[in-house]
Amino acid sequence: MQNAQALLEALRQSYIRDLPSQLDELESLILQRSPDDKLERWQELYRRVHSLKGSGGTYGLHAVSDICHPFEDLIASYLSTSEPHPPALTDFALRYLDLLRETTLHYQQQQPVDELLPQRLQTLNNAISATQHSALIVENSDVVIQLISEVLSHFRFRAEVARDGYLALGRVLSGSFDLVITGMETGRLNGFAMISAAHLAESRRQSTRFVLVTASGFNTPLPEGDAVFHKDSLLRENLFRHLRDLALTKTGQ
Repeated sequence: MQNAQALLEALRQSYIRDLPSQLDELESLILQRSPDDKLERWQELYRRVHSLKGSGGTYGLHAVSDICHPFEDLIASYLSTSEPHPPALTDFALRYLDLLRETTLHYQQQQPVDELLPQRLQTLNNAISATQHSALIVENSDVVIQLISEVLSHFRFRAEVARDGYLALGRVLSGSFDLVITGMETGRLNGFAMISAAHLAESRRQSTRFVLVTASGFNTPLPEGDAVFHKDSLLRENLFRHLRDLALTKTGQ
């Protein structure tokens, strides 16, 4: 048993010694400037970060895995959309890499990482969330929620779901959503009433756009910037076109 433990520790220390060279390779991928293989390069970066996350867990370097998980999500979010390469992507990737380097140094020096990692990682994750569009889906149908979520994901929206119009109104007024997509038939407060109430709040008028989706006819005009779509076979296409044309900007993108 002692021999096995000694062998595992030796493998662990060898892995830690090799980590800086692995991180250098990640940095090289991030900083390559060739436009021809940009997508392929980020796909390779995703595979390597995913592998690093797994091997970190294998060798008990849980801080490495904790950093690689949101790092991997960042790359996956970019790969899932057809949008051009946002400048902030490289910056955030390098910041995750810096955190991995610091964590590796702590492991090499046999210093605890518990004081280093959590707050730094949370700060970085929060900074990334602040550059993403946020959306609230207010709907009771799981099928419609899934359809809307898929379209939002394509445009890199961070989406939340509510099934009650009254509760959704509270979240819209107290939260920070760039877009609200609501069904007409929602509990306690229908979609149109929720949109109307939200627009009465002066602070919400310019910052949140609304989309109403309904299975019935609807002819009442909505404020400029808002839209109404029917729950039919064209819903996905209409939402996609609307989000593509929607003028939303975020600092850092």
